Amino acid sequence: MSRIEADLLAGHFRPGEWLKQADVEANYNANRFDVRMALLDLKARQLIEHIPNRGFRVINLSEREREELFETRSILETAAAKLAAERISDETIAELEAIVRQFEVQMETAELDELRALNGRFHDLLYQSSGNSLLAEEIKALRQRGLPGARGGGLAWRTMAGILQSHEDHVRMIALLRARDGDGLAEAICGHLNMWRKYLPKP
Repeated sequence: MSRIEADLLAGHFRPGEWLKQADVEANYNANRFDVRMALLDLKARQLIEHIPNRGFRVINLSEREREELFETRSILETAAAKLAAERISDETIAELEAIVRQFEVQMETAELDELRALNGRFHDLLYQSSGNSLLAEEIKALRQRGLPGARGGGLAWRTMAGILQSHEDHVRMIALLRARDGDGLAEAICGHLNMWRKYLPKP
């Protein structure tokens, strides 16, 4: 049932959309037990919620919940960035550069799902380089919790300019890693993480 997780994280379901078990079974050609286990796992990770006597639906964070999520991510990701700048190996920096080059090559032609996957690989590898696996896992879990929604990083990626800005941020992060500039990297990460705010509709 990894397909439903992938579709959920790729934004193929609307925030608040109901996931009827019978529909999931039919759409993913899966049996009732596997679907139930998959839905319970997604609920435990707070990607969907269970409403008693009604069923499961995609999480729909309130404005306050999303603000708290991004505030927490900013704290954890800037801390991880400083550790990564100290501990990352030259080989891992080269791996990050390869991901960035692949993103650049595919930026104008690939599907958004492919670009999101590359973006996820970049950030997962960066935070794993902090040398703190628990910190890296918590950051990934929080990032995934913010994906099923209209706000957050996906907002910036609705335009080519936003995708290009994301790429340029990654290039800058690699330069800061090579310079072992933890403070500069933390600042870049914080700006990158909150880039979506520039794309909010004007009041």
